[in-house]
Amino acid sequence: MVFDAKFRAAFKNVDRWFLTLVNQPEFVNVIGKVELLATPAAAVSPQRRRPAPAPAKKAADEDEDFDLFADDDEEEDAEKAALVAKRLEEYNAKKALKPKTIAKSMVILDVKPWDDETDMKALEADVRSIAMDGLVWGTSKLVAIGYGIKKLQITAVVEDDKVGVDDLSDQITGFEDYVQSVDVASFNKL
Repeated sequence: MVFDAKFRAAFKNVDRWFLTLVNQPEFVNVIGKVELLATPAAAVSPQRRRPAPAPAKKAADEDEDFDLFADDDEEEDAEKAALVAKRLEEYNAKKALKPKTIAKSMVILDVKPWDDETDMKALEADVRSIAMDGLVWGTSKLVAIGYGIKKLQITAVVEDDKVGVDDLSDQITGFEDYVQSVDVASFNKL
């Protein structure tokens, strides 16, 4: 934008700020030196341009029959389809030979007793007596809760398709003489 001196005289503070701004090195590096006009610039009307003449239409010749996206050979398509079918069969055969991965999870259960007089060794023995297909018991430890009460923290590795953690928790809670509640402290996919 270019403003003449007469226009800028009414806005001295804005003019000074603008001049300070456009003379900053960062501004000069980007757009170059800015010079303000002393007299107003004359308006120049743009010249009218005539549209370029349309190119003459080509005479019909044999190149117009050529289609880049058309199918050239049906034989090649049949060969390609046969090759794709063969590769798909080979892939399915290889996939069938691979052993399926078994989804497993490592679960850490917090088994809380009724009080501090509960026999924790008997509680652990009862919990470990639960046997299910796809269940492997791991390490255990006693963790102090407070007021002399300790909870049993036991690790189990379960196969997700065979063992439900909710079913396992329900079976542990079934030992009503020892167990007040069971919480899942950690659940990690292996």
